[in-house]
Amino acid sequence: MANPIVSRTELLAGDVPMTVNGVVKKTALLLGISAVSGFGMFFFALMSGMSSGVLMGLAVVAMLVTMGLGLATAFKPHLAKTLAVPYALLEGVFIGVASAFAFYKAPSVPLLALSATFVTGAVMLTLYTTGIIKVTEKFRSLVVSASIAIMIVYAIQWIMSLVFGSSIPHLFGGGMIAIGFSVFTTLIASFFLLIDFKNIEDGAMYV
Repeated sequence: MANPIVSRTELLAGDVPMTVNGVVKKTALLLGISAVSGFGMFFFALMSGMSSGVLMGLAVVAMLVTMGLGLATAFKPHLAKTLAVPYALLEGVFIGVASAFAFYKAPSVPLLALSATFVTGAVMLTLYTTGIIKVTEKFRSLVVSASIAIMIVYAIQWIMSLVFGSSIPHLFGGGMIAIGFSVFTTLIASFFLLIDFKNIEDGAMYV
């Protein structure tokens, strides 16, 4: 679902009204901070030879602190101006550490996934600000419906794996159908960024 923080009506940063242009610039800045900390932590973890146990511990700590900052911002939006940069830094640390942990199991995947994460954010921001993709009510409905369908598929897969020790044929494997399904779920997830941007734009109109 869309980010609840940007769906709310508290749209002031201190005493300065929020503007779409300001949000776009700050989003780009925070995305850059996350990317730098993410890649930095990823390569630092590998070069320093951190064990999987240490990486897991760091990931848990970063995740918990990030969740705490997110909740603080959700309940006290006026803190967003102060907590935004620490949140972006720690989010990058978490992604970087998690990617380094995954590197030991599948060396060819994490760096690609790490890059795709930040590239996706940048691409979605560009597509929205340039007006190439417009968020309409129909667009919202399609994205939400698709996400519900995906959740149902994963729920069925989870039940099948627990009860029968099997999986949905073709969807979870290395074939072209599985790859296509993964691309589809990634696109749907990234479209929620566009909905968040639209929520911000709509909110700025009433400030």
